Amino acid sequence: MKYLAAFLLTLLCAGPAMAQTDVPSRATIISMAQHLVQEQFMLGSLGHYHIEFDMAYLHPQPQPDYWAVVGGFVSDQNIPNTFVAAVRLVCPDSVKVKCWRLEKLAINQEIILDRGEPL
Repeated sequence: MKYLAAFLLTLLCAGPAMAQTDVPSRATIISMAQHLVQEQFMLGSLGHYHIEFDMAYLHPQPQPDYWAVVGGFVSDQNIPNTFVAAVRLVCPDSVKVKCWRLEKLAINQEIILDRGEPL
C-alpha cells in the first residue's frame, strides 16, 4: 500500500511537469510574433513592406497560451520603431503560423490592432 501511495503521489507531481512540455519555446513564440507583426505591416494600413527586427523580449501572461512580445525593428525607411504584440496559440501545432493569432499590436506606443481581451 505504501508503494501504491508513493507511485500515485509521483504521478500527481509529474502531471503538471508533463503538461509544460507542450509550451512552445521562447524562440518560437518570439519568431511567430515577429512574423505576425511583419504580416500586419505588409497587409495592413501601415504601408511598409520590409522590416528588420531587433532584440525582442517575452512576457508570459496569466492566461495559458498567451504572451506579450516586446521588441524593436527598423522599417524600409530606416526609422527605428518599438512594438508590443500580444499573441495567442490557438491550436496545438505551435510551428504552424495558422495556429497563432495576433490579438493586440502597438507600434511606437500607438495601438494598431486590438481584438482581444485586456492583458
